[in-house]
Amino acid sequence: MGLLQGKRALVIGAGSGIGQATAKLFAEQGAQVVCGDLFGDLSQGTAQDITSAGGTAWSVVLDISVKTQVQATVARAVELMGGVDILVSTPFGNISMALEDLAEEQWDLEHAVLAKGTLFAIQAAVPVMRAQKAGVILVATASIFGDYGAFTHPAVFPAYGAAKGAQEMLIRVSAGMFALDGIRVCGVQPGFTLTQGAIKGLEDLGVPVDGFVAQAGAGMPMGPGQPADVAEGFLFLASDYASYINGYCLPVDGGSYAARFGRLLA
Repeated sequence: MGLLQGKRALVIGAGSGIGQATAKLFAEQGAQVVCGDLFGDLSQGTAQDITSAGGTAWSVVLDISVKTQVQATVARAVELMGGVDILVSTPFGNISMALEDLAEEQWDLEHAVLAKGTLFAIQAAVPVMRAQKAGVILVATASIFGDYGAFTHPAVFPAYGAAKGAQEMLIRVSAGMFALDGIRVCGVQPGFTLTQGAIKGLEDLGVPVDGFVAQAGAGMPMGPGQPADVAEGFLFLASDYASYINGYCLPVDGGSYAARFGRLLA
């Protein structure tokens, strides 16, 4: 029997990367999964992979920065599965290195996807889980940016770091507010993970992935992560093995946080 046998999960950002790996792992562990993503063809592909492997999954399209779409997605998940025991939010968007000339639009975009998106996910999930008297809300944050920032090129992303910090504060505040309702709220802090989004982000900045990994090697004791590595962190926090863990952001980064990854890029 899987660790999530009989559970009902909604994974936002399930079309690729960490979200996709998490949706598939949850299904392997016995959960029904609604796969949500901005790109419907990608979330549909994830759902099809799950069903082809013998699991149960559905696909929905949503923009996590739009509150009504998040609410509608949670309502659809309840309609399909009869409830939502686990909500996982793993959005990722384009990021900027600018600070002095950071465009207001870019700041707003990154906070809309990450900070507001996290708020909307929590707001939509809590009433459902409160009625069930149980539930787990999990958010992908970042092992470096949300806690202490990064100090040297090419890891200076001020808007992204501020939004990640906001995510972690929402996790901690929500954990305290809704614990008596039977709801746990936690985060997973990935280190540098080889997702399509991360690779494209480096390429857009003119930073070769191999060069980045070599330069940052001393700050990544176990090397860059894979999406499946991070998915295992979500699985643990979603499972009953984490039943007394609340308000915690779990680093799943191969020791990068402990090695002060950002400080070692100079």
